[in-house]
Amino acid sequence: MKKLIIISNKISVQILKDKNGIHSEMTDDADRSGLQQFHKKHNTCWVGHPEITFKNITEQDKEEITKQLTSLKYIPLFSDTDTYAQYFNGYSQKVLWPVFHYFPQNADFQNQYWEDYIKINRDFADLISEIYSEGDILWINDHNLLMLPYFLRDRLPNAPIGLFIHIPFPSFEIFRILPQRTEILGGMLCADLVGFHTYDYVSHFLSCVKRLMGFDTFFNQVKLGERILKVDTFPKGIDYSRFHKKKVKNKSKLTSFQRDLQAFKSSNDPGILILSVDWMDYTKGITHKLSALELFLQKNPKYIEKITLIIITSPQDNNSHINEELKKETDEIVGRINGTFGTINWMPVWYFNQQLEQQELIDLYAACDIALIAPLRDGLNLIAKEYIAAQTDGNGILILSEMAGASKELFEALVVNPNDLEDIAMTIKEALEMDDKEKARRIKVMQERLERYDIKRWAVEFLNGLKSIKSIQETTLTKKITDKNIVNIKKLYKTAKSRILFLDYDGTLTRFYKNPEDAKPDDQLYDLLKKLTKDKKNKVVIISGRDKETLSRWFDMTWNIELVAEHGVWYRDPGHDWYMTEKIDNEWKKSVRPLLEYYVDQTPNSFIENKNFSLAWHYRKVDIDLGQQRAWELKDELLNLTTNLNLEIMDGDKVLEIKYSGINKGRAAGIKLSDSTYNFILAIGDDWTDEYTFEAMPEQAYTIKVGTKATKANFYIDSVDTVRELIKILVD
Repeated sequence: MKKLIIISNKISVQILKDKNGIHSEMTDDADRSGLQQFHKKHNTCWVGHPEITFKNITEQDKEEITKQLTSLKYIPLFSDTDTYAQYFNGYSQKVLWPVFHYFPQNADFQNQYWEDYIKINRDFADLISEIYSEGDILWINDHNLLMLPYFLRDRLPNAPIGLFIHIPFPSFEIFRILPQRTEILGGMLCADLVGFHTYDYVSHFLSCVKRLMGFDTFFNQVKLGERILKVDTFPKGIDYSRFHKKKVKNKSKLTSFQRDLQAFKSSNDPGILILSVDWMDYTKGITHKLSALELFLQKNPKYIEKITLIIITSPQDNNSHINEELKKETDEIVGRINGTFGTINWMPVWYFNQQLEQQELIDLYAACDIALIAPLRDGLNLIAKEYIAAQTDGNGILILSEMAGASKELFEALVVNPNDLEDIAMTIKEALEMDDKEKARRIKVMQERLERYDIKRWAVEFLNGLKSIKSIQETTLTKKITDKNIVNIKKLYKTAKSRILFLDYDGTLTRFYKNPEDAKPDDQLYDLLKKLTKDKKNKVVIISGRDKETLSRWFDMTWNIELVAEHGVWYRDPGHDWYMTEKIDNEWKKSVRPLLEYYVDQTPNSFIENKNFSLAWHYRKVDIDLGQQRAWELKDELLNLTTNLNLEIMDGDKVLEIKYSGINKGRAAGIKLSDSTYNFILAIGDDWTDEYTFEAMPEQAYTIKVGTKATKANFYIDSVDTVRELIKILVD
């Protein structure tokens, strides 16, 4: 029976050892991990490192731990302590974390970190390969395991692999700082689905893929040879019902923390409570929030003794010296604020550097009037969502950083720039003075949204997205030419008495080059074409967008090849001169060329190719994003300019070509087909201009597309190399 294998660096299980033996218990963050309830109710197993609280683990200990955890549907990975430290505290937290959060100055690029990161990712792959069964689904979580899809794809080529990144994904300018940037992207691209919290991260990822890896992207998909990768947004939800609990009125049922909180409020009269909950991490903007509160009190002294900021900072487990310095700075600012504004009966800041249990957090959420969540950069921020869910009386106000992914969903929050202290101070004042009706309206809308898109829906939609892309991949693979297809093609080829072969040139017989002149035929191609043309049963037609002068240089008149140039403007039969089937006027070039020249000036490395009866604007050498943008702009202007000129704009592979409407490869192929009757017809091409050729072919023809883009062809083939292999099979 197929199962879902969830993979994360850690599993929410703590392993203890006492005189009675080894025990396992769920950690407090188990319920907050989001997938815990899903894990309990579905056919899943969870792979990761358990939290082991004792040292000197023996092989017997590992066996007992594995036995206990397996009964809970967990599969533990045991890693060497030093290797794990370099992998997690090293590469994950000191390289990926700062770079992905836009703090590259904090990154520590050590080779040993990378080597151990690779080792742990490979160890995960080895363990998963042992437990994987055909049909299982793999769900990898977060930046600790970005190379895992690569190792799994090698071991389990057909496995459905989903990768979800819980932290931000940076822009191209930041990401390219990584020394292992292509390796990281290559690892991620081995998944079938890559999920992020927001569209910004999707956009950044796709930009990096295009610029650094050179892969084509369309909509939210990446074309990787015969495989398609999907990239999409799945903002993580929360277990809404767990946080949206009515306040306990019976004092006998209060938790100790609730009683302490009530005692604190009644004895200290803190006034309006503002809550800040964060990890002690430099990305969270803790000192910025404190400085903004200080500025607020300076500008609004009437609120002295009327508000209190409760700031909870949970210690990070990576022991970063940067965060240690942050702790010292936080202590100093808290001391300064309390020393400056505090009175005998009131302190403006209550500061706790400790991790609260989840129930304590829920109680705190419900008790606080305002939540100040202002990270400098955050993938999502579940605290903001949890706070909103806990506001059962509908009076809470959320102040949220625009740099947190959650700001893309929680539109009704008061959104601030975390680097603008004035903005935060003014927003605190706005929150304090907001009327109850407006508070209730905002809370209600956000709660309804969070209740609809909860943690369960997040998980289900991610898995549905993975199933969807696997379905698309399977549909694509049904068109992939197989050995059996090739056998049938060769069988028909051998028995046919009269054959015609339509072959596109660029991208079909030879690969693309940045300089089009470099795409001249090599010795292997010449040899294959000579073998094809020596067979008197064959009519070989190279049907290209190239100009006739270029094709004449590459294939002289002695070649027994029929040439079609400029998509069907010019024709040349073996031993004859070039001719046209109809007269074409070139006057239109005078109005179109100045526009193309303008775009050449505006787009470095683009150039114009002047053909006899067409103009082509090439942008293969241009920066990918700029080239695409300029192509859209130029195409839009050309459409307006050529409306009354009977011209057609052909959007090829990194080229826009303008030519007379009605002249295309399909029309040219139809003319050639009308010459005789053929028992064997083959057409191969790679871009959308060849779709005209495929459309013109009779039903019995074999039509083959190079690449996996949508096509009317019967089959697709991987690359130029496989096209040549197919021709070699035929001629041999």
